Amino acid sequence: MRFQSLFAAWMASLTFVGTAAAATDNILLCIRGKSFEPGREFLQTRQLKFHSDGPDLGDLLPLMASRAAREKLWPELKPEEVHVAPFNEQLCGNEPMAELTVSYVADDLVAIQNERSRGPGDQPRLNAVALQSDAQPAPTRAPPLGTPSDARRHDWQRLYFVTTRQPTGNDTADQAFGTARSDELSFGTVEVSIPADHRWAKLESPSLLRLEWDTDLNRHVKLAATFETLSVANWKEDLARQATAFDKGGVLLFVHGYNTSFAAAAERAAQLAYDLAFPGPTVLFSWPSDGNVLTYVRDEEQARIAWRQMAEVLNHLTRLNAGVPVYVVAHSMGNRVLTQGLAELLSKRPGADRAFRQVVLASPDIGEEEFRQRWVNELNSASAPRFTLYASNQDIPVSLSAWLHGERRLGSGGQDIAVLPPLDSIDASAITEEWFGLSHSYFGDNDTVMSDLFLVIHQGLEPAQRPRLVKTRGSRGEYWDFKR
Repeated sequence: MRFQSLFAAWMASLTFVGTAAAATDNILLCIRGKSFEPGREFLQTRQLKFHSDGPDLGDLLPLMASRAAREKLWPELKPEEVHVAPFNEQLCGNEPMAELTVSYVADDLVAIQNERSRGPGDQPRLNAVALQSDAQPAPTRAPPLGTPSDARRHDWQRLYFVTTRQPTGNDTADQAFGTARSDELSFGTVEVSIPADHRWAKLESPSLLRLEWDTDLNRHVKLAATFETLSVANWKEDLARQATAFDKGGVLLFVHGYNTSFAAAAERAAQLAYDLAFPGPTVLFSWPSDGNVLTYVRDEEQARIAWRQMAEVLNHLTRLNAGVPVYVVAHSMGNRVLTQGLAELLSKRPGADRAFRQVVLASPDIGEEEFRQRWVNELNSASAPRFTLYASNQDIPVSLSAWLHGERRLGSGGQDIAVLPPLDSIDASAITEEWFGLSHSYFGDNDTVMSDLFLVIHQGLEPAQRPRLVKTRGSRGEYWDFKR
């Protein structure tokens, strides 16, 4: 934790709830505990009312608060898995409040100052003071506003969106952006509800088989009715604040594919972020797909001309703050928008891809030969992030696209899966067959693929380190397959 170098700016933004004469007596903070080790997955954010009983802590405040929170509130976590941030309404304003009272004397502070450069296992005085603190755990999390009274649990997932869709003037979120293209990007935020009985790796939506005609807040992932538009400056400021909080969780960018409305894209992005337990903000880039299965050619044209605006958005995200990682998941035809936009960014700012930690190409509807000829060299730089390809020969839309274009798609799986630098090629054919589906959205609907994606995003593990994958030799070289 680099609290020393950040402390001056940090203290300036703290919210004090005590008097000016006793500024450090009662301080309102945000705390987060986070672990993504297999079997120890944990992500919780809380408000913290921190009481200090002793001399002014000065720049030891964040260290003291985080260690006491770990000892008294989350003892199952490691010290480095607990982080503290100044109070911010968007970070933790809707979370329950815990309380901590830490008592110490001046000699304790002298000893802790000497210990601060050591590892957590070699800080006996800090650990002793933290262990002796008094704690009041946060109460059970109350349901957010708007929750149905009979819902057992109900969460809102906040999204930051940017879209090339023309605003319609409608003040309802699902109708606010249509299928016409705009030369101007629209920025804003929207909320998506996650139902009480949500199942991991499932996007609950109305089903004719269950005689469901409309979305139900109790049973389905649903876009909220309201949304907020922001200037690009305010959008970036909010995003940077969220992305750099705690331990710089970063940004997750989702680019949707063909036949997807703004509302459907937002619901998928929210489900993905929620199920991945992504600790930073999630951004949806929505291009003007028709949301109609019969308008494939029109969607192709819209995807073909969205790349320059995609490059603009990628430029914004890679300039949020030094060291903030960006993770990308692009689906289907959205991979055309992403790859062209990323190539454009790199042509203007070589090395900009250092900001990207992981780029996931899910069921990409891109010509395999087009990718090899046009994008491999441009994307495979010395600073390139890890690219993960998920492909399947059970994917009906990808197979139809291959037939329509007379060329294999990058999302085509099986023994002939593309094996190209800089891709980690993963064949999902054995686990993605759906009897009553298109087998196209398995990146978010299949729990095996989602489990693998979880390790990609949170731990950055290479394929050989991920337990569900096995190396296989195909007609074009070695790739990875899911264990049957």
